[in-house]
Amino acid sequence: MCSFYSFTISLSRAIERDYWPTEEWQGSTPHKQKMDGTRLDEMVEYIDENSLPVDSITIIRNGYIIFEEHFRASFPEFKHVVWSVTKSFTSAIFGIAFFEGYIEDVNSKVVDYFPEIEIDDYSLGKENITLANLLTMTAGFDWTDDINWMLMVSSENQIDYILNLPMIFEPWSGWNYDTGGTHLLSAIIQKAVGNTTLEYAKEKLFEPIGISDYTWDLDNQGYYYGGHGIYMTPRDMARFGYLYLNNGMWDGEMIIHPDWVGNSTLPVIDFSGGEGYGGLWWISYGDEYYAARGRHGQMIYVVPEHDIVAVVTAYFTPTEGGYIPDQLFENYVLQAIEGPIDETSISFFLPLVVGIASLVVAEKKRKR
Repeated sequence: MCSFYSFTISLSRAIERDYWPTEEWQGSTPHKQKMDGTRLDEMVEYIDENSLPVDSITIIRNGYIIFEEHFRASFPEFKHVVWSVTKSFTSAIFGIAFFEGYIEDVNSKVVDYFPEIEIDDYSLGKENITLANLLTMTAGFDWTDDINWMLMVSSENQIDYILNLPMIFEPWSGWNYDTGGTHLLSAIIQKAVGNTTLEYAKEKLFEPIGISDYTWDLDNQGYYYGGHGIYMTPRDMARFGYLYLNNGMWDGEMIIHPDWVGNSTLPVIDFSGGEGYGGLWWISYGDEYYAARGRHGQMIYVVPEHDIVAVVTAYFTPTEGGYIPDQLFENYVLQAIEGPIDETSISFFLPLVVGIASLVVAEKKRKR
């Protein structure tokens, strides 16, 4: 199994947009942005006819809201619980801290950050779990979300609970979806930067791109949950997706290093069915998009080739939430594309991978 953090070296140029939605999103029509509005209306009909528990769908193309629909009791200012979409936010915040030099090495051992925790069992190499393992779900903790999530949040000490979980494989030798590991990342961010994950995110991520209305749940030790717990409006979720669409750049400012964006949205793990997993992002090969995914159907889809961000909020069953939003997105949103992006109005940067560098090179770059 390959290591996630061999950084690609990418070439970039300044990203120019007609405007940036820091204050407000501007609207347009599907037709003006080369989308089939009839196909999008058919999506609404399908949702209504089948009584699907969708709360909202927001579609951005070329930087403009071209479709925004709210269902049931949802409305634009409503803050939805985004569940595991939080993980992708944690990845971004970790990446910012890494390139600012607060975290020196993603191959650092996790246990070194928690000397206050007494760990009873180090079998199967628990002492060798690295930050990169937590970022890619390759740590090896015996974690099942439907069971361990509730046990974690109801425990007296969430960090102690996670670090004392048994192991089911050695680090890097397998993959297992692990919300507990992402909570460790949030605690590590807080220890590294000397501020809470929320306050650091507010300064470095949320405020610079115009995200202002949100909440985030805390654990008993004062750490913001790294794998769930953010509540946010669909338009602010779209801002986060738009930041990634623009490779971490926002109105001339680098919010997240493009190398972090590029590497975290490349697959480390390949699954069957054309899907993979990167650095707390899900990757779809066939349709060339990546997504932040949350329980019950909370989604942020990013399609660099077509300059699209789409956000879904919903309350499907856990099983349905894993595939019905994808069907809506692939069968209606992607099928509504009528033309290429307007390259006359933007200078749009797509990641250009020209080589693989070691972590040492990446660390030199971030300190410049």
